[in-house]
Amino acid sequence: MPIKLILVIALAVFVSVFTGLNLENKCTFWFFHNFKDLPVVAVIFGAFILGVIVTLPVSLISRGRKNRDKDMMKK
Repeated sequence: MPIKLILVIALAVFVSVFTGLNLENKCTFWFFHNFKDLPVVAVIFGAFILGVIVTLPVSLISRGRKNRDKDMMKK
């Protein structure tokens, strides 16, 4: 248990240092239009959130299919 806590704290420190060092960095992002001077941190967090949004329905549908298949096998 303490090892997990230490790892979570280390990860939080790494993310905060990474965020702090990249606040001033800007980049250009293309998504059917060029978005200029976006903060790198915003692009990374946006990609992470988009990944979560896409992954949640896929995993929930997959879990529902597995449960349905198990019920069919029992019958």
